[in-house]
Amino acid sequence: MYKIKNFGLSELMLEDLHLFNKYIKSSTYFTGLWASNFPYIWSISRLKNINVYWKIIDSMLVTFIMTKKRFMYVWCLPFGKGNADHVISVTKKGLDLCNEWNTLHNYKKSAYVNLLNEKQIQFLSSSDSFRKTFLYKKFLSREIIWSIDKITQLKGKEYSEIRTIRNKLHRDYPSITFREYSSSDYKGVLALKEVWNKTSGQKYERITDQNLFHQILHHYQELNEMIYVATIEEEIVGFVTGSILPNGLAWGCLAKAHPNYKGVSIYLYTEFAKVIRSIDPNVSLIHVGSDNNEKGLRYFKEKFRPVEKLSQYALKLR
Repeated sequence: MYKIKNFGLSELMLEDLHLFNKYIKSSTYFTGLWASNFPYIWSISRLKNINVYWKIIDSMLVTFIMTKKRFMYVWCLPFGKGNADHVISVTKKGLDLCNEWNTLHNYKKSAYVNLLNEKQIQFLSSSDSFRKTFLYKKFLSREIIWSIDKITQLKGKEYSEIRTIRNKLHRDYPSITFREYSSSDYKGVLALKEVWNKTSGQKYERITDQNLFHQILHHYQELNEMIYVATIEEEIVGFVTGSILPNGLAWGCLAKAHPNYKGVSIYLYTEFAKVIRSIDPNVSLIHVGSDNNEKGLRYFKEKFRPVEKLSQYALKLR
């Protein structure tokens, strides 16, 4: 029996939050990837068919995923200080470890790094060893980043549609409020998520944030996540979660709106951006994840005029 401890891997625990934040904060490259933050990585570790491990390799923190069938791969680039040559070296060692494990478990398939964005590819490409070491594959989905300044001010012609939608929402529902979540809101948020699943969620092939939703809702305080709700006549019609990440970006984690109240989705994000601005005026960007190459999701996120639309990639050894 080949044991994880023989490979020097540690199982990811909630208590590892500060360790991950420390290494993410010190990283030299742009760690803006939506998946490259502890709350998301930890939520994956709670899935029944996934195990998440980490290891410090040459002063960098590497995150490993093991599937139910015990195939292992690297989740994202290693976190920590290091130029492109060093990150490439550590990434290779992480993949070599995976391939050693996978070979012992009769896998011929090569391990890979699951998620990178184009800024990270550009960083790695500054080293001559990048193309000698790796092959990479481009996905159709893109990471989306908005300007907090722009979506809090909503100035100019490019934001006229959002202004119109917000103004109509306030005219139709003058009692709408945006406030911090409390434990007494749990049932209302849960009910809203179920409504969303059965209506708006039907547009997608699968609802990918179901696990994340439950982990964030139950552990938001330990994960340093914020949750806000939108209410109309005391009914919860929307909720949004997120935080300020150790890399200096804000993160828009989850946002769901009741389909019967047009404009609540836009209201949630613009109000949440104001909260981020009030907490730390120096945070200028908010990362709202991938568009998943979904037409409707891409159309909605384009309304906010992204300042970055970063293609996503996977890496493997040559």
